[in-house]
Amino acid sequence: MAETVSEILRPAPYAASVTLPASPSYPDNTTFPLCLSPHPSSSSLDEIIAEIRTLSASGKIAALLNRHGGAIYFSGLNLRDADEFSRFAHAFVGNGWKAHEEIGNPVRRTVVAPNVATANEGPNTMAVYPHNEFGLSPHFPGVVMFYCVAAAESGGETPINNSIILYEHLREQHPEFIEEVEKRGIKYQLFHPNGPRDQTASAGTTVLQAYGQHVLDSDDVETARDKIEKEIRRLPTATWRWENVSEGNLLGDLRVFQVLPAVRKHPRTGQTAFFNNAVSRFLNALDNDTLLPPHIDKAGRYNPPVFYGDGGLIPREYLDTAVEYIYQTRSMVKWTAGDVIVIDNHSVQHARQPWTGQVIAFSSLLFPCTGVWSNCE
Repeated sequence: MAETVSEILRPAPYAASVTLPASPSYPDNTTFPLCLSPHPSSSSLDEIIAEIRTLSASGKIAALLNRHGGAIYFSGLNLRDADEFSRFAHAFVGNGWKAHEEIGNPVRRTVVAPNVATANEGPNTMAVYPHNEFGLSPHFPGVVMFYCVAAAESGGETPINNSIILYEHLREQHPEFIEEVEKRGIKYQLFHPNGPRDQTASAGTTVLQAYGQHVLDSDDVETARDKIEKEIRRLPTATWRWENVSEGNLLGDLRVFQVLPAVRKHPRTGQTAFFNNAVSRFLNALDNDTLLPPHIDKAGRYNPPVFYGDGGLIPREYLDTAVEYIYQTRSMVKWTAGDVIVIDNHSVQHARQPWTGQVIAFSSLLFPCTGVWSNCE
């Protein structure tokens, strides 16, 4: 905590920080997340932004992320709205950081400022489980930023866990599992019902919300499908099928499949991470009692967990071990309005706790690690 960062941004105590377990990947007593705060506290936003630009361009921000498990919490920023957050986030642009383009987003997000959107519009009673952002896609960001607009009365924490030490733990506890996922990969499927482009009834996305950005209301079914499928093909590992076509649903619903690595190398450090959305899909299946075949929930919907890449069911004990270790080692990021957390998506998984009281709102800004969008490696 005594390390010098800059004259304006200095390490500060943060109650939610934890010490990562002893690991070959991180020094002893690694603080996770590192907390930085403006000094003096009266520093203007312009001064903070100028300092971020300097630190980012010099590689200092990337080095701090590498050293502190992949997360930096900025306290005392007092950002007032999404536009100020956008200005703050754009200060990091440069040194390989660029704005991330979302393709086939599975959750509904509303753009509120340049490269800023709501993080997840699911109800406050719904937990979001640990995952790497877009870990179920070949097109994923390298860095994720969250900003707190309004703090909750209770709950609303953002749990974060390090996916590199998670990989090391799973390799030690279940080497046969790591061997299998490295060989077979992991298979996801996402279901997008045919529905309006502006629907707000579900946190998930319709066909048009996920892949229909170029579809016009005047397009016939063949033209609309051609445009949608062209967008899906931008994800080179995707396959898909149209379902539930009827007179009342001429376009049909869409199911998209991805077979991807569950283990990936960090592009800067070479460290290996358990980078995927397996745990979140596992816990959602437990919630819906769909972990085992036929994976049908109470509403009659097919709601499976993830599978091995060849379609085999992943034994529960492996994912139980992952969940237990995540809960043992995570930081429960407690928010103050105006603060921001910067997360290295390669080395950190994030989640969201339910909340009560005042509505809590986050915005996020995503940047890829490199220009190679197909795998970011």
